[in-house]
Amino acid sequence: SVSRETWISFEDFCVCFQNLYVFHKPHTYAYNYQKTDFKFTDDRVFYYLLVDSLMPIEILVSFSALVRWDDTGGDKQECSSISKGVLMVEHFSWKCVSPGELLLKMHTSATKATLLNLPVGRHILLFTVSSPIGHHIHLCSMVPCVFGEEDTVMPGLEKESYRFIGQATAILKAVGNVINNFSSKPELSKALKELELTHCPPGLHGTGTAEEHFKVFNSAFWYLIKYALGKKASYSCKFAFRSFTLDFKDIEISEDDTVSSENCENSLSSWQNRSPTSEEAAAALKLQAIWRGTYVRKVLNSRKPGTKENSSVKETLQKLWSAIELNFEQCAVMLLREMFKRNCKSIEKFPCYEDEWCKMSFADYAVTYADQPPNVWFVVFREIFLVPEDMLIVPKVYTTIPSCRLHVIDNDTLEEMPHVFFKVTPHVYVKNKKGYTFMAEARTGDLPVASGRWRLRLIGSHSPLPFLSREAVNNVYSTKEIKEYYIPNDKHIMFRYSVKVTASHIATVQAQTSKSDVFIKLQVLDNEEEIVSVTGKGHAVIPVFNFLSNETLSSS
Repeated sequence: SVSRETWISFEDFCVCFQNLYVFHKPHTYAYNYQKTDFKFTDDRVFYYLLVDSLMPIEILVSFSALVRWDDTGGDKQECSSISKGVLMVEHFSWKCVSPGELLLKMHTSATKATLLNLPVGRHILLFTVSSPIGHHIHLCSMVPCVFGEEDTVMPGLEKESYRFIGQATAILKAVGNVINNFSSKPELSKALKELELTHCPPGLHGTGTAEEHFKVFNSAFWYLIKYALGKKASYSCKFAFRSFTLDFKDIEISEDDTVSSENCENSLSSWQNRSPTSEEAAAALKLQAIWRGTYVRKVLNSRKPGTKENSSVKETLQKLWSAIELNFEQCAVMLLREMFKRNCKSIEKFPCYEDEWCKMSFADYAVTYADQPPNVWFVVFREIFLVPEDMLIVPKVYTTIPSCRLHVIDNDTLEEMPHVFFKVTPHVYVKNKKGYTFMAEARTGDLPVASGRWRLRLIGSHSPLPFLSREAVNNVYSTKEIKEYYIPNDKHIMFRYSVKVTASHIATVQAQTSKSDVFIKLQVLDNEEEIVSVTGKGHAVIPVFNFLSNETLSSS
């Protein structure tokens, strides 16, 4: 601070703090001053902080704001009206529309610092800065963290959190302990109990959800076996899996270990085109019960040290463990991640489940657009994405075009995904047959728009994300434009055109009126039956419609 008696020029003040303040451009350490009065811009700047720790986190946040002081030589009351810089820190997630919990709010016209305490785990914080001229943020912490713009922080979120990796490695170590002690009866019982306590979340034992959780673990463990051994996951692996888990559900095995198709055909040929008698059906049920009892006793006997079955299972499990140890952490993460994918309620009791909101994967798709004259409408992007499985997706657009809107259409139902403040909301995209069309439209307004780059980012919780239905993105479109005058009529129909389609293709249909406050309805009819329609005020767009050729319609 500077007293009125030792007032220095604003130019000298900027020079003194040239290494501390950021002027308008984040992370650009420079000074910028002039003799004319500075305007109060109050533009907000956003930064992101990613921090992950197995211990409680303490971060010292220092915020300095460069503001404009009144130069009129006023009294204390006038000095109290000096503009201040504002820093707000809140929890943040790209997968949520609503703002997160506010953790810190600082007002200052000079420099202020405070301590920010965070619990164990992974956190994403949003720093929102508002300062008339410039600002500087300094963070001090014993925990490594990533601070910066969105593109700086996002790549780190694709990795698993420390708590997730810790939980995963603990579970797989417990699995290895069971394998290593499979031929020792007292040690095996102890190892199985430790494994149960490790993979079963706290507070789950003795509840109705515990049985479902064990099924989830067994299913994920069999997935890991197939991954570790590949095509070698044969009948012996299936038997070892059942001996390990005592799970007798049907699971896939290698075709090499199944009964040959020729033997099956020969044995079943006499049963074709006839139904079994009651005596034959009863005999079949009796044989099945006898075989099942024999098989269960064989599996239970494989847990007894010294038996032939135990030695065989021990050998198979040791081969599995040798394959797992080659890439231990990846296998551990895969096992726990497969458990999470099963969407069992028990998973929410793991402490690392709190970090899932900060786990994400993303993919970018960019196109370029040419110079656009004033008052035109044009398509920037239109592609079909296929969804491999049901997943939460957040589409985000990066562009300098003042008026640009993204539409997402379910090609199976032609329904559009919901919007909030002209942005597509986070939504669970269900796997369908025809995929989803992502279409972006733009308007230039009274000023022309220079050529530039447009980017779509698809954000999801994990990979694989939706992928293009073709190899590369296309940004070249054929346009047919019709301009006419509207003649008032009793039916209030502005225009009606018959479209003959020579080849099936996807198109975007847009209608616009010279009078911007007119409500219009745009329809596509097939034999006078409405297929799709939209309404708008001075402007209506059908983002995507699949026009079928006349030959296709006649053949169908």
